[in-house]
Amino acid sequence: MRVAPLTGLLAVALTVVAFLLFGDTPDVDARGGEVRSYYDDHRAQTAVSLYLLVLASVFFVLFAAHLAQVVRAVPGGDWLHRAVVAGGVLIAVGFLVGASLSLALVDLSDKEAAADASLQTLNALGEDFFIPFVGGMGLMLLAAGLATVRAAAGPWPRWLSWAAVALGVLVFVPWVGFFAFMLAGLWVAAVSVLLARRPSAAPASAPGPAPEGTS
Repeated sequence: MRVAPLTGLLAVALTVVAFLLFGDTPDVDARGGEVRSYYDDHRAQTAVSLYLLVLASVFFVLFAAHLAQVVRAVPGGDWLHRAVVAGGVLIAVGFLVGASLSLALVDLSDKEAAADASLQTLNALGEDFFIPFVGGMGLMLLAAGLATVRAAAGPWPRWLSWAAVALGVLVFVPWVGFFAFMLAGLWVAAVSVLLARRPSAAPASAPGPAPEGTS
């Protein structure tokens, strides 16, 4: 079993644990005092979740790079592989910026000089800062699905390609996108394992010496 494809499975696992550790964060319309109290009481828990989210962003980029290599080898994937990488980068940027906003809330929650209005604004930004990583996931799956859905011998079963196309579209549909994003994580995990179990291409053998008497 190869290791590189499993970066996708690891990225999904880290993301799930990080979101679970975040817990029930204050709503987007929460008052500054509520925000201050929550992050001051959950400093260690939030710090661990942010660290895991940063790690997840790294592994998503690594998985996107490997997935792009697989897509590029499929006929018709000679340009869509770039969109796969771009999707992985968007996921990472979304995670990193979102983690930075939460880190700022943790740092300011015990500072008397930090106004409640500032904490309220930061919390609202953090709660609604999901478009980059959700959109990145949609782009990555849509590109991978479109590149492989017509392949005679794709890198995974064709139904997974159709699933990628469907999820890549549904991610951008309001109210449905959240559930599509969660299912997209399952797609990444499944494809990660399938690619890891694929047999490696046999290396080309070096040409032997030419038979005697030939020029």
